[in-house]
Amino acid sequence: MREAPLTDGRTARSLRTREAIVDATIGLLEDGDLRPTAPRVASRANVSVRSVFLHFDDLERLHAAVAERLVERVAVLVFPVAPDLPLEVRLDRFVHQRALLLEAVTPIRRAADVHGAFSAEITARLRDGQAFLREELVQTFAPELDAAGPERGDVLDCLDASLSWATWEGLRAGLGRTQAEAERVVRRLAAAALR
Repeated sequence: MREAPLTDGRTARSLRTREAIVDATIGLLEDGDLRPTAPRVASRANVSVRSVFLHFDDLERLHAAVAERLVERVAVLVFPVAPDLPLEVRLDRFVHQRALLLEAVTPIRRAADVHGAFSAEITARLRDGQAFLREELVQTFAPELDAAGPERGDVLDCLDASLSWATWEGLRAGLGRTQAEAERVVRRLAAAALR
């Protein structure tokens, strides 16, 4: 009978430590540390380096946990835009939503670009994320894609490219555009792809 509270206390402490490690990693990435080491993560989480590796077999597993947390965090930014709304309304709503999402994931995407080449886990998660974002386009812009006939694939690819993180990053970091300016350009690109 007395073992349960002790075990529950240990479990709760272990979960708090694990969460602190994930939070610390996210914080470092958001601060621009695209290759946070276990000692830097441990220092920020206020735990030992040993604790990092007690909770995560390796840094790839830690990055997978970070990706899961971020998916949860940005899920609130994703909501369906009804395909039966007028095109201009759908474009406005969808592009604004996508801009918020792309801005939110930028620190992690930058880190994923650094680590992805060395991590099957990160590469797979990026691929899954891309498939999810593409499916959002298919659902929201179904009438226009259906009307494109044999050019449907090209139209979808153009739309996907215009609303991708790579385009967003090119505008924000490469060209130094503000979030509002980048959103305006992305909307023009998406509108052009659909026409």
